Amino acid sequence: MKKIIKELPTILLVFGALLRITGTGAAALWFDESNTLVRTNIPFMSLFSESSENSGDLLLEIVLRPLMSLGHSLWLLRLPSLLAGLVSLWLVWKLMQRLSFSPSQQTITAALVAFLPGLLWIAQDARSYGILSCLFLAAIWFALESNLIGLLVMCGLTIYAHNTGPVLAAAAFIISAYIYPWKIKHIILVGIITMLAWIPGIYRMLNHWIIQQPWAPILTLPWFLTSTIQAIWPELWGGGFFIAALGTLLFTPFLLLSRSNVRARGRLIPLMAWTIPLGMLILFSIISKGNIILYRTLTPLLFPFSIWLGWELGTNGFINRLLLGVWVVMLMAGLIIWDPASRGGGLDVIAEDIRSQWKPGDSLLYTTITVGYPFNYYLGDLPHRWDSTVKDPFFLTTPSLVHPWLDTPNGEVSRSWVVIPQEPILITPEEWEALDDLTHHQDPIYKIFYLQAAPVFIYLVEE
Repeated sequence: MKKIIKELPTILLVFGALLRITGTGAAALWFDESNTLVRTNIPFMSLFSESSENSGDLLLEIVLRPLMSLGHSLWLLRLPSLLAGLVSLWLVWKLMQRLSFSPSQQTITAALVAFLPGLLWIAQDARSYGILSCLFLAAIWFALESNLIGLLVMCGLTIYAHNTGPVLAAAAFIISAYIYPWKIKHIILVGIITMLAWIPGIYRMLNHWIIQQPWAPILTLPWFLTSTIQAIWPELWGGGFFIAALGTLLFTPFLLLSRSNVRARGRLIPLMAWTIPLGMLILFSIISKGNIILYRTLTPLLFPFSIWLGWELGTNGFINRLLLGVWVVMLMAGLIIWDPASRGGGLDVIAEDIRSQWKPGDSLLYTTITVGYPFNYYLGDLPHRWDSTVKDPFFLTTPSLVHPWLDTPNGEVSRSWVVIPQEPILITPEEWEALDDLTHHQDPIYKIFYLQAAPVFIYLVEE
């Protein structure tokens, strides 16, 4: 029994790895992933110059180029994120040893990083947040080891994983300076070299300067709290779960107050690793009068947050034990609700249903790129057209976002499968009226619901 308890953190991390592997291909492709896939086929030299992807995920796109030459399977598309997720689990184990976590602290931390739904999400999604998280953990490790070359490489790559990478790199450098203040001159020099390596990334950001989101252009407290909950529990939960999650998050900071005099490195390093970047993101949003905070940009902070929380919950104290029970319940509830297929909204299943009901003369009619690309991944061999009603420039002005068109064999359309995203912000009232006329005021025959995107309705219209 003692041997099992001693090995429990490792066992939990192994289960976390298996959970990531088995769920990687479960979700259907969604728009952001389809855009990543499309960009693997555009000229390589245009990756840095055109704006169909504004997150700055050049590192992921370079890694995907040779993989996509082998095939366009979802497994290959998500493989970089999966591998980054597995390496991240190993780095957490290394950091726990380096920071001298107790057995109970290791067990709690291992459970959090293994089973937190937000960390499962980024390990199974063909986006760059899993890679950025892995780079950040490695940067923290090199900072602890005073390996300035490793710190330089990891921090230099952050901006090419995502535009928000520099705030994570800044946190790693601050941690390095905190641990080794007598090496401050060398750390500053490495920081300057890192910023020089960022110049191409900064140049690109300045030429594709997009901060504000149409859904939440200004950062507000309700948006911040909701985004935080979505980052930790990216699931289609109801109001009761939201209230429980909100209460858990609001009560958790009392851990800081209950042990405010504790200066243990195992506590302070992970605490700095998530509070410094978070503070910088908030400050930037306030100064710029924009908003760069949403669930996705918060997910790279989940690993250091989990390490810090594991340290806190693994110590004695009434508040610590009380919150441990709350987090155990919330972790189990989130894991029970977690469905790796939910990210795709069941699009693959609906696509098969449409294919099974297909008749000669049918055609798919896409109203936006956001629905056209994912549907075309599954049904691109069937006749499809594009409607020009929606004029929103947020998704439709980039030259590389082409509208592939495939006519029916006889050139005539008898039935249209009309696909419309329910975007009340991006689609104007006049456009909604036109779309309603287009569908003959019918009810949809299929509805697709996402946490991370607008619902999609599919109508079958007789021409």
